[in-house]
Amino acid sequence: MKNSLLRAARRKKGWSQQQLADFAGLSRSTIERAERGEPIRVDSIQRLCECLQKTPEQLGLLAPEKHDTPQILNQDQLHTVLCSDYLSILENDITSRWSLYHTGGTNLAYQGLNTLVQHILNCVNLLRGDHLYERALRLLSLGYQLQGSVYRDLTCYPEAHVAHRKALLVARELFDPELIAAALVREGITFNQQESPKAAITYFNLAVETIKHLGYIKLEGYILQALSEAQAKAQQSRESWHSISLAEKTLERQPLIPEQSLIRLNTASLIAQKGVNAMLLHDYKQAIELIDNSLAGYDPALIRGRARLLTQKAEAYYGLGILDACVHNAQDAFMLARSAGSSKIMNKVKTLHTKLIQSKWRKDPNIADLGNVLTESLVESGE
Repeated sequence: MKNSLLRAARRKKGWSQQQLADFAGLSRSTIERAERGEPIRVDSIQRLCECLQKTPEQLGLLAPEKHDTPQILNQDQLHTVLCSDYLSILENDITSRWSLYHTGGTNLAYQGLNTLVQHILNCVNLLRGDHLYERALRLLSLGYQLQGSVYRDLTCYPEAHVAHRKALLVARELFDPELIAAALVREGITFNQQESPKAAITYFNLAVETIKHLGYIKLEGYILQALSEAQAKAQQSRESWHSISLAEKTLERQPLIPEQSLIRLNTASLIAQKGVNAMLLHDYKQAIELIDNSLAGYDPALIRGRARLLTQKAEAYYGLGILDACVHNAQDAFMLARSAGSSKIMNKVKTLHTKLIQSKWRKDPNIADLGNVLTESLVESGE
């Protein structure tokens, strides 16, 4: 049976099969097989999802459920399906959604996520005592962490806290230090975005202690990066620069063990973080220089991350009193955030606009232009 969903998604982009293959880093024969409805490898599915910014279900790459038959009647039937690598399919779905989230597809990552997590929870309950139980628990913890991260980006903070605490409980049941630390740092980031840096610092320090000397180098660097921002918000300048310096040193160390927490850390993100920290510490010129350096090597696919940096850059220009650059960056940030579905960043731009209309520059036409962009967005969204 031909896969019309994948073909439609490709044609909507205006791509040929060869172009999709090139963009996704796959062979044309893989695209042809997928469009014929033939099975392809799990990593190929993930690449197609990232390239087309859709979930496996939306691309027709997972077999649809039959609604006229019971899904799973008992543990024996479930075990049979799981033994045919059903857990791998669920793991791929969660991984694909994390990729969508990282590249700015918050809304896409959210579609059907709650149902997916509930299904994983059902699997966990039915697999208790089975050799696949711990694997299912790990997947559940990552699913809850994704839920929390998506809710945080949508500024649904109570729901984000609940999801992250569920992830932490599951990780503790596993006695898995990496997942415990990952849940702690993601909960800390939620507090930090709620402007509670002291609470965030507590969570980040707990996360660092949890994996200390255990070899989770990438996760350790990610935690230190997040810690540096919370310290900057709390105006702890010396501690902030020390933490980001330690984070940079983690990139020089060789990984000792494979990591599964699905965090992202690289040189560009650390340079960007230094720029954000400088802005929070009111060193606006250094902030703009660092953010510009970061954007020069920043992955263009990370839409939400670029929007966040442009917002910080706009705030730095506001601090310097350079109005036209402030408004220009704020407009670009808002449009990117809107395309990524990031309520959090859009709200930051709206807050900056409020500051501008209450400032001595309130009659400047640039501010009116920014207001028009925000108003048009409200009209188009029906708010």
